Amino acid sequence: MASFHSSLLTALCTLCTYGILTMPAYGLDPNHPKHHYHKYSERLKRSNAEDSAFYLSSASESSEDLRQEPRRHILTPVRNVLKDDPCDEGLSISKLLHSIEKETNSQISVDFTILPQWFYPKKSALATSEEKQPTWQFYVSPNISWQLYNSPTAGVGSIDFSYTLIRYWNNSAQNANNAIGIAGEINDYSSRTNTLSLLTFSQTFPGEMLTVSFGQYSLYSIDGTLYDNDQQCGFLSYALSQNASATYSSGSVGAYVQFTPIPSINIQAGFQDAYSIVGSSFDVYNLTKNRYNFYGYFSWAPQSCLGAGQYSALIYSTRNVPQQPVQTTGWSLNFGQYLGEKLYVFGRWNGSTGTAVNLNRSHVLGLASANPINRNPKDLLGAACSMSKVNPKVVTDKKIRKYETVIETFATVGFGPHLSLSPDLQVYIHPARRPDRRSATVYSIRANFFV
Repeated sequence: MASFHSSLLTALCTLCTYGILTMPAYGLDPNHPKHHYHKYSERLKRSNAEDSAFYLSSASESSEDLRQEPRRHILTPVRNVLKDDPCDEGLSISKLLHSIEKETNSQISVDFTILPQWFYPKKSALATSEEKQPTWQFYVSPNISWQLYNSPTAGVGSIDFSYTLIRYWNNSAQNANNAIGIAGEINDYSSRTNTLSLLTFSQTFPGEMLTVSFGQYSLYSIDGTLYDNDQQCGFLSYALSQNASATYSSGSVGAYVQFTPIPSINIQAGFQDAYSIVGSSFDVYNLTKNRYNFYGYFSWAPQSCLGAGQYSALIYSTRNVPQQPVQTTGWSLNFGQYLGEKLYVFGRWNGSTGTAVNLNRSHVLGLASANPINRNPKDLLGAACSMSKVNPKVVTDKKIRKYETVIETFATVGFGPHLSLSPDLQVYIHPARRPDRRSATVYSIRANFFV
């Protein structure tokens, strides 16, 4: 056994010495194809967009150095980070992370959001006292993509990680939902949440057409477009920040195969453990219980004279388990299309069967304009509308409306590379659980800090 370990170590050292597993800095990870939306990949891109010039020059220089002198010691990245002296002008978390990214062949972002929300009406129809205002949501999400190796013979191996941590103070969004009488929610996470959204190892084979991924993931990462699938950078309301009728897991262990025959086509098929609904832990043991969810996904991303676009279809099925005691089938059709350099239009039609969620159909249409006056890359204007069908088998109030509509608009103003503020207005027309009211409103100010 000792001889085997010695031989294996010698072989690995030889591979690294001769550059077979040499890691060029900032190599593109084909696990997330460039033209196809992936929620956590977009977060990494957004975090690094402001420093693109720095990255390009640093990546070019580092790549040249690495080709001439491959890393020969496991502690070389640590030595190089210390040599860069990222804290020479005082403590700078951003500069330290940039240095770590460069030396470890990774991308790192930490997104922190503070979201106060005011709502009207202030109390539900049967309540005697008003709810406390505002609700304060604190949202932290670290994201890491680490490319382990990249070579013509071995392909690309990478590890991806994302975690979602939600806390509330003063009041919760769930109480606000009840007060204004909606079947949806005023944001993507109405209560305290701990979710391991992503922890996968992916192997992309030479040629970059076939990728196999193992680990914990969620379909939320691909089910959407640029601005209707992430509360931290786009719309806030439940029906505009995700698939409102989704019955799939927030994070579950499984595997999927991705086929990208040409850059504009992305096809996926995979399975997950059916028992993990909220994704609070990484539980491999559930795979032995023989209950799995399955999905198929197709995405087409044409590059036309109008601009880049993406059109995708997702279909999935979930099993009956104690945490979600109903079997469901769901679908989601998405499109996003640039009309010129600044204007982006998007839409979604989604639905699901069963009694797992309050809304079983939803239609979305909206538009957004990023950096409209070329002031700051984080500047963004957005307006959208969603009409959702209420599931009467789940929302069992005596009097409910069949449909609920939300119109939302926001304006994000960037301040430097790390901070943005976003005033936001939601107007709910005909709240489903308040037939006595014609509308309800929610006012928000989102403060984002990106590292």
